Amino acid sequence: MMKNFLDAIHERVLLYDGSKGVMLQRRGLKGNEASESWNLSKPDEVKNLYNLYKQAGSDVIQTNTFPGNRVTLEMHNLGDKTYQLNFEGVKLAKEIAGDDTYVAASVGPTGMILEPAGDLSFDKAYSIFKEQLRAIEDAGADIVNFETFSDLNELRAAILAAKETTTLPIIASITFNENSRTLSGNSAEVCAIVCQSLGVAVVGANCSGGPDSLIEPIKKMYSVTSIPLTVKANAGMPNLVNGEAVYEQKPEQFSAYTKDFVENGVRLIGGCCGTTPEFISAIKKELDKIKTPDLELKSNSTITSAFNHLVLSKDKEYLVKKLSLKENNAVEMLKNGDFYNLIGDYKSENMDCLLIDFGNMNEPFDVSGFTSNISFSIKKPLVIKSASTEILDKFLRYYPGKVGVVLSDNTEISLSQLKHYGALILNEELEPITN
Repeated sequence: MMKNFLDAIHERVLLYDGSKGVMLQRRGLKGNEASESWNLSKPDEVKNLYNLYKQAGSDVIQTNTFPGNRVTLEMHNLGDKTYQLNFEGVKLAKEIAGDDTYVAASVGPTGMILEPAGDLSFDKAYSIFKEQLRAIEDAGADIVNFETFSDLNELRAAILAAKETTTLPIIASITFNENSRTLSGNSAEVCAIVCQSLGVAVVGANCSGGPDSLIEPIKKMYSVTSIPLTVKANAGMPNLVNGEAVYEQKPEQFSAYTKDFVENGVRLIGGCCGTTPEFISAIKKELDKIKTPDLELKSNSTITSAFNHLVLSKDKEYLVKKLSLKENNAVEMLKNGDFYNLIGDYKSENMDCLLIDFGNMNEPFDVSGFTSNISFSIKKPLVIKSASTEILDKFLRYYPGKVGVVLSDNTEISLSQLKHYGALILNEELEPITN
């Protein structure tokens, strides 16, 4: 009988599969055609592809559902088939997987930009992912794999949707630029810390470029996280030949990085764009030569903004600025949505972190809008203090980082709710109460 995925990945390195798109294109998928449509129109081709990866040695098969959210499918007039296309994509994989291969449901980003830079609200993103996740769990997926995300807060919306509507273990995989930051500016360390704090089973990096481009982000993630990492690189950078992206890296060149990844915490490895079953076979040969090292336990006493992280310790002093929202003028600015002027003086402050004190304030205001603005404007990590359970809950839900929370004597929010959002509980001296 197959081991529980969470147990297996802590014992050895598991082998992922490779690209779906390039393989389906070789079988006739057209450039303007949604690959998910083949889950219904050409199920045998999809099953054959799954089987090729299983025969190549994959321990985990990813489903043909990557851009299977309603927003993307509506571009192909398939929005009304969102549930069916995702359900069938998982069902076909389960038929091939049998009792010795895990099925990871692939879920990608919406393709929209979150507020304040774009028009997509956090709650709308959450509902989009929730719809796709319902079909995935109903079909019997073993794991959900959020991959190729370039905005940490969109990934947070997806993770919370999975946590709150399914029981599936979560893999979170991010794509990075050459500077080990996402398009939204999130550092590899911040992504790893936040995802771990939210309780994902595995975090890592995919796409971006060839395996050489992912060594540095993986090393940065490994330096701050204690959970298994995953990596899926592309087969190098593509060249455009007759209007088609051609990947020229060879399987042996690709797999040569396997040992480096494993030595830096990777426990789930496969391929992304341009990779084929031959690449998976080449990785398997390398894995057979490698002894899996133990994962190292890292400090959990860290807070982050969307861009930077700070390890808190009783032995260090920090430059902390305070934004008090207890005064009448601050309350009025909050209620009127004048967030720009409220936080403007703190944008260029030299500080390690910002303490936001709401005091006993319980007047209604747009917490989501405030959180969105402050996360975009203040690059340093935040600590908040509030007697209001509602303010704490909403702030922690919408803020794209790991927040430090100083509990007031009359705060009624539960420790389980704080843990749900990955918050770090602090005392009045900003020292971690729990690790």
